[in-house]
Amino acid sequence: MNKLFFIIILFFLTGCAEQRIIDDLALVNAVGYDLTDNETNPIKLTGTFPIITKDGKYDRKTIIVEGKTSKEAREKVRVKTNLKLESGQIRVSLFGQELAKEGMLPYLHSIVRDPSIGTRLKLALAEDEASDVLMLQIKSEGQNATYLEQFLTKLNRENLRTNYNIYQFLRDYYDDGIDPILPVFKVEKNNIAYNGIGLFHEDKLVDVLKPSEARYLFLFREEMRQGNFVEQIDVGEKEKASIMLSYELKEHRIKVQSMENNQKKASIYIELVGDVLEYSGKEEISDPKIQKKIENIITKKINQEGKELIVKLQKLKVDPLGINRFVRNKMHYNEWKALDKYQSYQDMNIDIEANIILNSSGKWK
Repeated sequence: MNKLFFIIILFFLTGCAEQRIIDDLALVNAVGYDLTDNETNPIKLTGTFPIITKDGKYDRKTIIVEGKTSKEAREKVRVKTNLKLESGQIRVSLFGQELAKEGMLPYLHSIVRDPSIGTRLKLALAEDEASDVLMLQIKSEGQNATYLEQFLTKLNRENLRTNYNIYQFLRDYYDDGIDPILPVFKVEKNNIAYNGIGLFHEDKLVDVLKPSEARYLFLFREEMRQGNFVEQIDVGEKEKASIMLSYELKEHRIKVQSMENNQKKASIYIELVGDVLEYSGKEEISDPKIQKKIENIITKKINQEGKELIVKLQKLKVDPLGINRFVRNKMHYNEWKALDKYQSYQDMNIDIEANIILNSSGKWK
């Protein structure tokens, strides 16, 4: 009797379930958002999904539509294909720079309202338009969405606490002690290349850090625990040398102190221990005196370029380092709420103190 009852229940459950045949579905894996010059339809939406061609080959299809809102544009995509659109497989959402400068929150809210899209959806910026990146045909790389997702996963591994997904962006947006960041990609010689980090004031893009500047950003955020330092350094009068240093971040501290007139002072201390992988200078780098000289040169360079980055961030009124988190931890709730956070941040004296230790000379010449 129990067996018969189970079979009857299974029959009804099977009959009530919606059947989905994979060949009839368009599993959207990436979407791009851009602004247009059309006042009637100011939003351009680019969607890509994999298809199987008539001769059985694996390919992809890209659809571009314009609409008044992102939601309307998504509906327009549905009439551009005979397949049933499914958004649950979207892995990457790409935003053009002009749109990001206007503010990303309305588009992110539209995304999170879709219950089929998870919080692991990765976000990124395009140097110009998102459609340029998603429409590019990369040789030997079938799906741009897969390529971008793998690239973002690699960046996540390199920077331990940063994950470029919609959850972290919104978390940093709603946290009044830090501003969000996103990576930027560009089209370069028929390829998609990483081109720095976008800085946000609240949900608006204000500037993009070059990759050379972004490495200091992640060092000061205590995220790049290991990495390589490749530079041209001045080793003497009219003499330059190339050095490649493999380093490990041994110590990281951010301290905030209250000064007179309720002003704040912050200091960022980092200690790097590294091995010289390559050195083109004439000196014998195994000599302790030469090692000390190079340690001082690299330390001075990091302190100088790091300070330049901090000043730039303060002028832009962006706090991707989360300095205000440390300020907040030193204040009572009412004091923090009454504080003009960005003005206080701009007026703050933030010092960089780096300490470089060469562990071994490795290979040279």
